[in-house]
This record gives sequence, structure tokens and C-alpha cells, in this order.
Amino acid sequence: MVLRRWVLAAVVLAAFGGSAALKRAIAGRPEAPGGAPAGAARIVSLAPSLTEIVFELGLGDRVAAVTRYCTYPPEARSKPQVGGYYDPSYEAVTAARPDLVLMLTEQEEVRREFAKLGLRTLTADHFTVRGVLDSILAIGAACGCPERAAALRERLESRIRDIGRRTAGRPRPRVLLSIGRMAGDASLNRVTVCGRKGYFEELLELAGGTNAFEGELEFPSLSAEGILQADPDVVIELWPDLKEKGLDPEPVRKQWSTIPGFRGRVHVIGESYVMVPGPRMALLLEDLARAIHPEVVHD
Repeated sequence: MVLRRWVLAAVVLAAFGGSAALKRAIAGRPEAPGGAPAGAARIVSLAPSLTEIVFELGLGDRVAAVTRYCTYPPEARSKPQVGGYYDPSYEAVTAARPDLVLMLTEQEEVRREFAKLGLRTLTADHFTVRGVLDSILAIGAACGCPERAAALRERLESRIRDIGRRTAGRPRPRVLLSIGRMAGDASLNRVTVCGRKGYFEELLELAGGTNAFEGELEFPSLSAEGILQADPDVVIELWPDLKEKGLDPEPVRKQWSTIPGFRGRVHVIGESYVMVPGPRMALLLEDLARAIHPEVVHD
């Protein structure tokens, strides 16, 4: 997956209330008599973040198929696979007999092909934190469980607000967020970092930091000289496969000491959720807050 496609624009914390969007989504489809959810009964999900939302809403039994990248929760791995993120098999999707195909806005070309096949689709925007939250409501409405979706969104918003309270009024360290390195990558010659105006920068700011990269690029690659020029107080490495492969984060931290003149604190977050802008983004936000503000008492 191309990282720059995950983020396009920033949102402010005040926008998280989303009361109008909440009302629209809840009004979209009522629950069936007796409280049984109505709506889509056979769902194909074409992105890990969407798959996680569906399972988090308690609708895993409705998932007819997923992509090969949908590995969480573990139950998703047992679902039939329809190919990749950008190259799903149209035959496999059709064979799953879906009444709803979930996809992201960057999959527009695939969506057009599904429209030709007469398949119903729902497109979500996961370029921003607000987009993730809004997509929970949209999926809940389409699947007949709007109240469940509203409750999930409120839980996530509550955790976001809690981090804001804990870090309010504190200095905002300059943070360089290293994105996309994988286990076994020993090079610091070119490090891709979080740029401006997107999902990852939003999380940095919500966690009480400020982006040390001051350019306009979305996902710049920095040399050692560029890293020193950014002059970060804190470097946070997101390594999505580190814990999965049972690797020690200490060698990753020590790599940064090989840059002459580097003085920042280094933290490594090696959880699988770090690159998935779905319901587990609250976990990443809390991890970032602990790394940026270790002086704060965190649960």
C-alpha cells in the first residue's frame, strides 16, 4: 500500500463531535423488530481498517470475504480471500455474493468496475481521523446497527479526549515520526517520515507533540543530514511487523545513535496496528502520548 494515499488533509479536534453526521447515519436504517440488526447480510471488505470496523461492530459473521492483508482480528484470517488491496479478483468478489462491498476512497477505479457489475458499494475516507470516525457510523447505518456504531465512535472519541486532558498545557516536543520501515531494515540513509496535513500528523498533535518536519511534503524521505536539520526532541519509529516477528526494538533505537550529533529520545512502537487507520487508532494515539509525554501518568 502506498503510504501517501492514506492521508490528505488535517482535521481539528472540535470536528470530532460530528453530531449532524451522527444523526444522518442513525436515521439511515433502523434496527429490525426485536432488536435484530437489519441491513447488509453478506459483506466483502477490501481494506484491513474496514474489516476491523466490521468485526468491532460484532458483525464478523456477516463477512463473506476479505483481502489477503486483512489479518486482524484473528477470525478474519479464516475468511475467504478475494486478492489484494488494489488488485482484487472481480470473479472472487462476485462469487462471494455480497450485498455490500466496503472500500476506501483511493480504490475508486475498483469501485467503478464493481458498479458495472451491479454490486452495491460503500466508500470510506480513512485519510483523516474524522474520516475513520465517520466511516464507523456509515457502516453501522448500512448494516442496520447505528446505535452500536454510535457507541463505538463515542468510545474512541472518549479516549481521544482523555489523551487531550492528560497532555493539556504541557510543552509540545518536536517529534519526528518514522513510517514504513520494516523488520530487517538496517539503513538510516533514507528515512520516510510523517509529513504535513494528514492522519499521522493529526495523531501526533492529539498526543501532545508537534511535527518536527516543517516542509510541505506528505511523506518526505530524509537523509541523516535532513534528520539533524529537523532537530527532533523525540523520534518515534513505527515498525508494524516488529512484535509479530519477535524482534528486539533495542537495536532499532541504537541505530539512531550512529548519526553524529543526534540528540533526540527514540521510541519504537512495533505493534501491527500502527499502520491501520481503524478502530485501533486509539491504541496508537495512547502509545504516541506515552512516548511524547512519559512524565504523564497513563493507564
